[in-house]
Amino acid sequence: MSRAREPREQHRGRGRHRAEPADAIWLRPEPTGRRAPRSRDDIAEAAIAVADAEGLDAVSMRRVASELGLGTMSLYHYVRSKDELLDLMSDGIMGGQLVDDAELRKGWRAGLTAIAHATRRNFERHPWMGDAMRPRPSSVPGPNALRHVEQSLAAVADTGLDAQGQMDLIAAVDDYVIGYVIRTLRFAEEEENAPGEEWLKEMFEHMRERIEGGNYPHLQRALEANRADGRTDEELARMATDERRFERGLERILDGIEVELKRTAKRRRGR
Repeated sequence: MSRAREPREQHRGRGRHRAEPADAIWLRPEPTGRRAPRSRDDIAEAAIAVADAEGLDAVSMRRVASELGLGTMSLYHYVRSKDELLDLMSDGIMGGQLVDDAELRKGWRAGLTAIAHATRRNFERHPWMGDAMRPRPSSVPGPNALRHVEQSLAAVADTGLDAQGQMDLIAAVDDYVIGYVIRTLRFAEEEENAPGEEWLKEMFEHMRERIEGGNYPHLQRALEANRADGRTDEELARMATDERRFERGLERILDGIEVELKRTAKRRRGR
């Protein structure tokens, strides 16, 4: 987000920094009639398309208005600030994280697995969404965000955990999924921007010399074991972003949760 434009865009409209929570965009009626030829969904869709194509920094009130064929001031008829535009975008992309309610009725494990996959796909479709959803002053969750939380709680409703336990369980899966996506996106960006194959070869050769010097015995043993299995050193470096690792890691997280739930249930029976 452009820091130079942001303050000016936030103060336009009604001339204040942010709407009060009781006056949040979700609580105001959507403009209708001839003065409102567009909907909030149209605005969110246009802004998301700009961010997907060019990154979040390319999103501005002026740019989104232009994409919709509106004047910039006309856009303020719908949203009062750049922050409200980001709220619309954030909630718009959260719609892609919702799952079929039927998955939630299959038990906590199936429900959390479905949500994990939807979350991963959503972040991969919109790699900028972490920045867009970063907490901002007076930011108010929209209907899709609330629906996502509702689905997450529905998935774990039959675990027997209290509210704290349920939220811990949901957060553990979210932390794993989002951490995995951030890592893979970063690695993909590094590979895309690498100077070239020759540079990569030289870099790996330099690393091999340092590792085999004896200062990193565990890393050296991992390299040797990897070579004994017929894999290259480059393949070892890419294991962290192996597509199959996501499924294996998610299964381990869920296995651990299952053990904890059984232990908790056993303690309750023993009371």
